[in-house]
Amino acid sequence: MKKFICAAIITLVLASVAYADTKINAGVLTYLGTTEDEFQESLDDLRKVLAPLIPSEDGGFAVDDMLESFLLEIVVNPRNIRFYDSLLSMQMALRSGKISEIALPEAVGMYLINHDRQYEVLFSLNMMPSTISFGFRKEDTSLKKSFDDAINAMKKDGTLTELERKYIQEVGENEPEEVKFSAFRGAKTIKVAVTGDLPPIDFIAADGRPTGYNTAILSEIGRRLKRNIQLISVDAGGRSAALASGRADVVFWYRSTEGLKTPPKLKGKNLRMKDSLEGVILSVPYYEWDTDLVIGKTN
Repeated sequence: MKKFICAAIITLVLASVAYADTKINAGVLTYLGTTEDEFQESLDDLRKVLAPLIPSEDGGFAVDDMLESFLLEIVVNPRNIRFYDSLLSMQMALRSGKISEIALPEAVGMYLINHDRQYEVLFSLNMMPSTISFGFRKEDTSLKKSFDDAINAMKKDGTLTELERKYIQEVGENEPEEVKFSAFRGAKTIKVAVTGDLPPIDFIAADGRPTGYNTAILSEIGRRLKRNIQLISVDAGGRSAALASGRADVVFWYRSTEGLKTPPKLKGKNLRMKDSLEGVILSVPYYEWDTDLVIGKTN
């Protein structure tokens, strides 16, 4: 049961400090393959399952403090979920008071806080790992395999670890340094859609240059495959359209969570909380995190 609760937290990325008897408007980046209403309905189904698990005075269900805190939050303080197609639009909604919190991977939340002191951490929680992959059209199996092979080789030789250190862990209050791409005369070009919606993981600098961890990985993949890489900027909500239309051959894909297990009590209820679409195949993951931050405005 504890494993399920942690898995639910990954998918929902919803938690906060206590707001007694208050509905909390929470923002998340748009999940593809589901609507905001379907996501909310799934969240409500989840609350019905979790409600009986809250410990009672006569014993109830024994959980540790972390899980008890989450149970109380999700049941006593329901969330109204709002989808946002870009990080910027979600930040604007937070600043204007339309939402009270936004949920992001830890590295992204800390980047925003380090670069803008109007944000603060409301809640952080360790959980089962989430991963990030690249997305391809289902027929492009050869292209997917070439990316898989390059990513696996980068894992084996330590390149991924080094790029993560350089472009995520050591960024702090600075901007990630510029990423250089190799050019191969006569080679085919792979068009890759990046979002800039998860800095410093997927990041576009103020002057419009894609940079950061995701871009550094693409530069290294291009070098290893001896293929030219052309970066195309889209927002999180435009990923599938860029891929389907042929504008992009590859897209940055947010939060691939195929490993999540549906709890027995919710089987058949059609939980729609995954960031995935039919017709899209994913590369092996190239980044993983185990902590989400829910952030809000400072008082």
